[in-house]
Amino acid sequence: MADLTVKIGDLSFANPVLPAAGPNVMKLEQMLDAVEGGVGGIVTKTVSREPAVYPKPCIAKGPCDGLLNCETWADKPWRSYLEDYKKVKQTGVPLICSIGYSPEDVAELGKGLEAEVRPDGIEFSTHYVGKTLDPLKKVADALKNSVSCPVWMKVSPSTPDIPEMAKVMSGYVDGFVAINSVGPALDFNINDPRPMLGTEDGHGWLSGPAIMGTALYCVFQISQAQDKPVIGVGGIRTGEDAVKFIMAGASLVGVCSEAIRKGPSVYGKIAREMGDWMDRKGYKAIDDIRGLYSSKVFGRSR
Repeated sequence: MADLTVKIGDLSFANPVLPAAGPNVMKLEQMLDAVEGGVGGIVTKTVSREPAVYPKPCIAKGPCDGLLNCETWADKPWRSYLEDYKKVKQTGVPLICSIGYSPEDVAELGKGLEAEVRPDGIEFSTHYVGKTLDPLKKVADALKNSVSCPVWMKVSPSTPDIPEMAKVMSGYVDGFVAINSVGPALDFNINDPRPMLGTEDGHGWLSGPAIMGTALYCVFQISQAQDKPVIGVGGIRTGEDAVKFIMAGASLVGVCSEAIRKGPSVYGKIAREMGDWMDRKGYKAIDDIRGLYSSKVFGRSR
């Protein structure tokens, strides 16, 4: 049977499948259900210093079997999640807390989370930070100077030069998460052409299978540009989808839209399907398939 364990630094994951930060891990029950459903670790819903206020409805079906959302970060004070995070830590799976957005935000949250919860890592979202390197470096630097645990940067697909960003930011962070949802995007029913989301004009951000190709290429670019681990996120529904991300250079994968659609059992299902595929093909461990795509393109892997 294939060994699905993944080791990143001092962290060990029983399998490569995590929830991606989103409404699928908004509540304690969802996080505990994800653990029961077979995740290799937990990534929380993004929190910031002030609760978010976002329009309703905030999620709708989108084009190409995707989802549209106008969610932002969590709509409750971040300190209200501390006891939830502690209970998730007690399950024994690695806990990665997702936070945002400004240098002041991440410094305060990083210090508070490490003092109260001691997460195994912290992910910071760049969704509202900006597309140039200077603000990204400032946020990363503020967080790294506030915590001792690993720091992961979640990448926006609209970043102008992904390889250059990865090269520079690898000096500031311990890993990359790629990608965030894509947009702005729009969809509506031609039989009732009105906004599907609560934004003024109905626009939102697209996730799910429609963005998988974009996510795969971002993972490939980042893994080729530098040596820090990459967590691949975007449209994963099956074990074979997850295998593609590992072959493109990812060490772990994140799942959100499919869990929203089908519930927390999808995490374990995807991991089992990965193992079954690897068994059929004769691969013994995740490292045997990681970066295989680049070996076909360049005759080498990272």
